[in-house]
Amino acid sequence: MRPARCRAQRRVVAALRLGCATAAVIALLSPASVVTAQLVGDRAESTAMVATSPVARGSTLKAAVEIRVAEGFHVNANPASEDFLIATEVSLAETDGFVINEVFYPPAHELTFGFWDGPLRVWEGSIVAGVVLEVADTAAIGFRDLEFLVLYQACNDEACFAPVKTTYVVAVDVVEKGSATRALESPMLSRARFERQ
Repeated sequence: MRPARCRAQRRVVAALRLGCATAAVIALLSPASVVTAQLVGDRAESTAMVATSPVARGSTLKAAVEIRVAEGFHVNANPASEDFLIATEVSLAETDGFVINEVFYPPAHELTFGFWDGPLRVWEGSIVAGVVLEVADTAAIGFRDLEFLVLYQACNDEACFAPVKTTYVVAVDVVEKGSATRALESPMLSRARFERQ
C-alpha cells in the first residue's frame, strides 16, 4: 500500500472514530468527474449534444453527454458501489416542455483503492451517457436552451474533492409537430447507449 493511500485510510478511520462515518466516506471516497466544458482544477470536463435538428413538438429526443476525467482522477459510476457514495448523475435543469425519460450510463470499471475494502465501481477517462427526453406538444416554438446538469465528485488515490454540479447548455430549435427534422451524427452520439443491455 502506498504511503498516500495509507494517509487517506487513516483519515477515514479517524473520522469514523468521531462518529462521522457518512461524512468521511462522502468527503474522502466518492470519485470524481466532470464539469461544464471548462476544466475545474484540471480534473474533468463535459460536453453535450442532441441527436436531431430541429426538434419537433411531441417527439422523443436523444442526447449524449460526454464526461472526460483527467488522468489520475476517477468518478463514481451510476449506480455507485454504496448508497452513501455520490454517484455521477446527469440531469436536466427545469425547462418547460422538456423532461428526461431515462439516462443510460456506460458500464463501470471495478477498481480497488487502499482506503476501501473491496472494489469500487468507477469511471476514468472519457465516458458518454445517453439521455432520452420527451418533448411536449406544448413546448414553445423557437430556439430554447437545454441545460444539462452533471453532478460529480472528483477523487484521486489520496482524497476526494467537494461534490460539484455543473451545467452545459445546448441550443435547440423547436418546430411544430410533424415538421421535417434531420438526424445528426457524431462520434459522441455513436458511443451513447439509448437502451438497456
